[in-house]
Amino acid sequence: MRHVFRRAGCLLAIPVLMGGLGGCGFVGASGAGHAKPDTFILRGHVTVAVPTGDTRPTGAACAATVPDIVAGVPVKVSGPDGHLLATGNLGDGVIAHTDSATSCEFPFQIAGVPGGVDSYDIAVGSHSQRFPAKSLRENAAAILTITG
Repeated sequence: MRHVFRRAGCLLAIPVLMGGLGGCGFVGASGAGHAKPDTFILRGHVTVAVPTGDTRPTGAACAATVPDIVAGVPVKVSGPDGHLLATGNLGDGVIAHTDSATSCEFPFQIAGVPGGVDSYDIAVGSHSQRFPAKSLRENAAAILTITG
């Protein structure tokens, strides 16, 4: 009789063990891919100075004094060879304050930017700037400062 209970206990332990291993990711893990993603989300903003003495609070709506920096303008991401890799658009301008200045910032977020290059050229209107790829792929913001 003892032998029967021991066998039944073993039979009950097997599904519990398999369920536990499945929850840990061991069962079926051989079918999972081991490749890193080929693309990333590029985040950043264009910043344009506003006149000294602007008292609007952080987050208030604003417009840039530069003609080609407005909400909806395309943001183009190219490789160092000039090949277009991804596009997005500027968001609405919002006031931002630092210790020394007030600016109007236009955010952007571009999904699906491919890797494989050492740097990215980001162009907004007639303005462009080159950024090291490593920092952008590590989620650093691409900040284009427009003067004039």
